Amino acid sequence: MKKSFLVLGLLVLLTACANKEVLLPEADVTVVEKVDNWSPVYLFFAQKGKDTVADLNRKNTITSTNYIFNIDKRLPMRLVIPEVNLVLQKKEASPHKSEVAQNYFSYSDTKARRLAFLNVQRIKFTTGTCPKGIVVHVSKAGKVRILEQSVAVEDVPSFLAKLPSDKPFKAQFQFEGDMTYGAYMKFRIAVQQWTIPSMGAHWFSEDYFQ
Repeated sequence: MKKSFLVLGLLVLLTACANKEVLLPEADVTVVEKVDNWSPVYLFFAQKGKDTVADLNRKNTITSTNYIFNIDKRLPMRLVIPEVNLVLQKKEASPHKSEVAQNYFSYSDTKARRLAFLNVQRIKFTTGTCPKGIVVHVSKAGKVRILEQSVAVEDVPSFLAKLPSDKPFKAQFQFEGDMTYGAYMKFRIAVQQWTIPSMGAHWFSEDYFQ
């Protein structure tokens, strides 16, 4: 368990056990500046022959704490999601879990020159295809298509708000599984800047990866 996170200068990578490094995603904004009472989870980038592998280390986790996932930005989300869900399932199944503990993804704020965090407690990560509702397709390059139309990321809220509907509808993200974790974080951090008063909490609460 740790009470604070000390960052010296611009933190682009974290060094964990066995001299392994995690290259963190980068952004120029801080979503969450500080997390107290946390445990680290590391997901390293590794290669076995020609294959890319996600190497998980969660040895120092305490299930009653907040979890900070330090994930290498080069890893594809198709490898990240199974490992993240494995850790979250074990945390949820623990008799010592806390009802108030949260889960965070870490990244480097290059403008403020510090480590920052994105709260992902309310996001469900699912492998597969979004079954219903309005699907916001996001390519591995971060390009968006809705109802076969290309939409700029910053214009997604206004595009959805203008869709004709006689009843509330649900919108979720459908990501390409080969999207890197770095590209995913860049997109999800951009989503945090949206102001969408008409959207309920169920919008974008489940991310699908195919």
